[in-house]
Amino acid sequence: LEVASNERRAELNSLQVMLELCEKSLSDYLEVKRRAFPRFYFMSRGDLVDILSKGSYPQQVQRHLAALFSALSKLKFAGEEGGTGGKTALGAWATDGEWFEFDSPVECDGQVENWLSKLLDMQRRSLRTKIQRAIEDMPNSNMKEWVLRHCSQAALTASQVWWTRRVTEAFEKLEDGHRGAMKDCLVEQQERLKALTELVMGDLDSDDRRKVVTMITIEVHARDVIQRLIADKVESASAFAWQSQLRYTIVPPERGAANDCDSICRVNIADASFDYGYEWVGNCSRLVITPLTDRCYITLTQAMRLILGGAPAGPAGTGKTETVKDLGRALGFMVYVFNCSSEMTFESMGQIFSGLCQTGAWGCFDEFNRISIEVLSVVAEQYSSILAALRANKNVFNFMGKETK
Repeated sequence: LEVASNERRAELNSLQVMLELCEKSLSDYLEVKRRAFPRFYFMSRGDLVDILSKGSYPQQVQRHLAALFSALSKLKFAGEEGGTGGKTALGAWATDGEWFEFDSPVECDGQVENWLSKLLDMQRRSLRTKIQRAIEDMPNSNMKEWVLRHCSQAALTASQVWWTRRVTEAFEKLEDGHRGAMKDCLVEQQERLKALTELVMGDLDSDDRRKVVTMITIEVHARDVIQRLIADKVESASAFAWQSQLRYTIVPPERGAANDCDSICRVNIADASFDYGYEWVGNCSRLVITPLTDRCYITLTQAMRLILGGAPAGPAGTGKTETVKDLGRALGFMVYVFNCSSEMTFESMGQIFSGLCQTGAWGCFDEFNRISIEVLSVVAEQYSSILAALRANKNVFNFMGKETK
């Protein structure tokens, strides 16, 4: 019996060694895949293994897309009736049901990390094209027809670009002696709101109604800003009342850039400047922008400009997380929300930080104080190292919405 027991113990020890070797090999393999497509860092090991095992069957990978993209949840494939077969993606549906057509088809074949990267690039390129078309189409179109013609994010971003242009032109006219320029701008803004109000009171389907309501939410804030500028007799574009707002402009790309044939959207607030992230967010609603929301926006954006973190504080249920997510939508960035708990380790936090650094996404950590104090001390060192690297060389990591390797 003793000999049999020793043999069994030796066999179990051998199996344990083999199991640990398999786990290490699997971890190394998954790390290689995560580096190839950094958004894999935000997925559990089980889900990632499932994606890699079904990478040659994009229809079966679709159920994981919502965890990898902000809005994309289902692809439309060419090749079969109804567009549900084949491996050539023509477009996508958002989690809220909005349809998004790609500029050109995406071949979802080969290694899954490669075609997911192509899918992400095509999503951004297509959104940039749609926003540019919406901007060009706006001056010569009826407001009601224009809103319904373009997807929600393109219409909303184009509207903010034109609002920034109109107010900036009003300031230039004020400097030239045209005293009623800002009031003329207010009248034009009120006409836009009137058209949207008439549209939302008409017969619309649920998706179009949500889009118009979102437009009204942002346009009302734009009107309120103009009214405050008039009431406070602001006559210079350099005044803080105007500089503290999110201002959208279209600028030509820098010479030698990868896509030097395309203009880019840039968002400015005070002395912080961000390239629009072009992350498709679908036909989602937006928060009503209050004076407190404006303060949160300028505080968080200034913190990022200074390479710091933001920590909104306040009672539960007051909208801290939603405000961060809404600012991310306004800048076209991907925002990952993590619900912290005492089970989080410094290894899991390090994996999250690795993903954030390589994707340029934002991380929002809810209930951060629930992490054990022993782990928090290590996390503080991890975070401090990342900020030190950013300050030493801003090209090492880019947290402004651009993916880096």
